[in-house]
Amino acid sequence: MAITENMLLFIVSAGIVQAFFLAALIFFNPRGDRSVNIYLVGYILSLTIPMFTPLIQHFFSWQQLLYLAPVLLLVAPFLYLYVCSFREQITWRKAWPHFILFLVAAAIEAYIMLAIAVHYPPSKQVPPELVHNPWPMSRVILRLVQMLAYIYFAGRALSSYQRSIQHLYSETSRIDLAWMRWLINGFLFLTIWMIVFYFMILKFPEQFKLIILMNTALVTPYLYAVTFKGISQPTLWQARPKASREEVLEEIHEVEENEAHNQKSNLNPERKDDLVARIHGLMEQERLYLQPELTLQDLADQLGAPAYQVSQAINEGLQKTFYDLVNGCRVAEAQRLLLDPKSRNLKIMAVAFDSGFNSKTTFNTVFKKFTGLTPSEFKEQHQTQTVAV
Repeated sequence: MAITENMLLFIVSAGIVQAFFLAALIFFNPRGDRSVNIYLVGYILSLTIPMFTPLIQHFFSWQQLLYLAPVLLLVAPFLYLYVCSFREQITWRKAWPHFILFLVAAAIEAYIMLAIAVHYPPSKQVPPELVHNPWPMSRVILRLVQMLAYIYFAGRALSSYQRSIQHLYSETSRIDLAWMRWLINGFLFLTIWMIVFYFMILKFPEQFKLIILMNTALVTPYLYAVTFKGISQPTLWQARPKASREEVLEEIHEVEENEAHNQKSNLNPERKDDLVARIHGLMEQERLYLQPELTLQDLADQLGAPAYQVSQAINEGLQKTFYDLVNGCRVAEAQRLLLDPKSRNLKIMAVAFDSGFNSKTTFNTVFKKFTGLTPSEFKEQHQTQTVAV
């Protein structure tokens, strides 16, 4: 058992050192946006600090652990604020209310440290009667409720953000935050495991140290993945160097506001029909969809109309998002090239570029979304049908 504990202590110690290094790497990343990354750094550090639990218990006494308990109330708010910082500017005025529960809990834990812990002699093993005490149990339940609530709200914010992207951009491979869904789901997994480990502590209080070691050791590989993805993920305004942060955030705000209130356009039918007809013209005759980085604002500039009017015309007149409109045209062009005898010798990558896509991965994903087949399967199926005829 001692060998196992020493190994886990080493893993946790290494994880703590590396977590602080990774947090600094994210914060000082010259290509990152510090106003966004600061919340990811807060998320990593608030996950890392409780990892000191087995080390403190190993070198000091269990009473010192009470100072770490409130830190877990910071993890979920930092995760939520990080997700929100991609779609709005999070100022301190917006952020600080999310930390009130932590401040209250820290004050209560300080009182407990003075009023309760002094009745027990310093020791490394947590007294079994305290493990089953209603107060520690209520703290755990409070943390779990808070974490699950913030996971839900972070998921909703991310879903809203991803819908907004499809109203504004035709190419989302660089700004698709599917990895952030993984980030949220990973935290949900850790939360569920925390519940499992807590019940293990209740059943085997004498193994408190080993159980906590196992729990914290699971966090280390998760932090590696979070850091790697966090460094490589650009914000919308970084993916669009020609647009300022304020302009991008305003676009997202308008889209989300219209969607939240289910607002119908104030465009009269004639104006809407005119915009729809001109959009069709730009797509079919000018083949605007061949521009890989085409955005809603680019289309609006071509039409000489406000972006919100163009978006409403597409949504209500065509019953599509901007993303589906443009990529539907690209897929149709790709199908034409794949079926054209003159293009028979073109490779799939060439067809992708000639259709307005800028990567084979995006081409395969979008093509299958619209047709149910990959480009290769589509081409092979057509060739098979031709031979059969």
